[in-house]
Amino acid sequence: MFAPPRDLSSLPGYETKASTVPQRTAFLGRCSTKDNQDPRSSIMGQADEARALLDDGEDFVGYWWDVESGMLDLDNRGQVTDAEYAALGIPLPRDGGLKELLDTAERGGITRVVCERISRVARDTLVSLTVEAHLKKLGVPVECANEPQGGTETGRLRVRRGGQMEAEIFRAELMEMSMRGQRRHAADGYQHGPPCYGYVALVDPDATVTPNRFGVARPKKRLALHPDRRKQDTIREVFRLRVEERWKNSDIRRLLESAPSRHPVEVVWTDARVKAMLRQPKYTGFQVYNKRSKTSQFNPISEWVWSSEKAHPEIVPFDTWYEAQAVTAQMRTREKTGLDRVREAAHGAGLSMTVARSNTSHVVYRIGRQEYVVPRGELADTVADAIIDSLGGAV
Repeated sequence: MFAPPRDLSSLPGYETKASTVPQRTAFLGRCSTKDNQDPRSSIMGQADEARALLDDGEDFVGYWWDVESGMLDLDNRGQVTDAEYAALGIPLPRDGGLKELLDTAERGGITRVVCERISRVARDTLVSLTVEAHLKKLGVPVECANEPQGGTETGRLRVRRGGQMEAEIFRAELMEMSMRGQRRHAADGYQHGPPCYGYVALVDPDATVTPNRFGVARPKKRLALHPDRRKQDTIREVFRLRVEERWKNSDIRRLLESAPSRHPVEVVWTDARVKAMLRQPKYTGFQVYNKRSKTSQFNPISEWVWSSEKAHPEIVPFDTWYEAQAVTAQMRTREKTGLDRVREAAHGAGLSMTVARSNTSHVVYRIGRQEYVVPRGELADTVADAIIDSLGGAV
């Protein structure tokens, strides 16, 4: 079918250049740290499956594999050390991981990549597609042992994209289960991450220890008071200055800096450190989780996860912490200009605020159906309050 009327194999260009270049095939594998697979049997099994795609007499030019979560983005891949990999005792050479494979492809060291299935590249669809597209630009196809060989490209793509979709869904499922576990971890009073100022994290001897993939125990920890009592005194003083004196973060920071012997700190006092201290709910004795998002932005307080009861020694009474949050919110409001507060209130009421006219001494603002004449310059709080109170009649 589709043959020419006579044999053309003797003509130049009959065979493509690609067909005459020997293949340099790379093996790509990955085993997650978040499942119950044995890394030795998993990686070796993946290599066995991938060898089915090799030509007769061909062998892999190198083996690139990782034992880490497929949910990591490219920048965060490759965090496991060579010593940790050696300790796993996997009898398969390792020329690096995914990042090193991409570097090798850039240098022209390989002509194709073979893996067991596309989820071994990454469980995140965007990362998987990015790697696939980047290698394609380099003329390096990615082939998977679990996909149909031969046939139509649409059939192969249907399996490939379906596999990426399944990997993404599985990734989301793992994240849901992980979040559920972390919430339970906090609800039971255990500490996540490093301890906050004024505390140390101590292993709970009564908690069950779960080993991770590399055999390092991950004991559960609870917060305990730091042995340097000056730190707890510093925390109480910071909350007192905010609640009773209404001091700003910068003023509190300067006071702490002025007496380093009374207010010790590992690095330096900053406004951000003071702000974080005043927001820290763990000082109430409750364990709290999910205060920050993945981008390190503070989540709404309604999304925080609290322990069902006090999990460690209290430094600041809950009522004091609560009042500090209210005072901080009031101070932020006062930092806004009167005009800012009027605009915010008008917007909240669904009203537009525009300048109707002005002269050298006064400005006339139109808010809804009403006009307000105010002096130029800073709008006094009393005037701003009066305008805000009258906005109901501007609708």
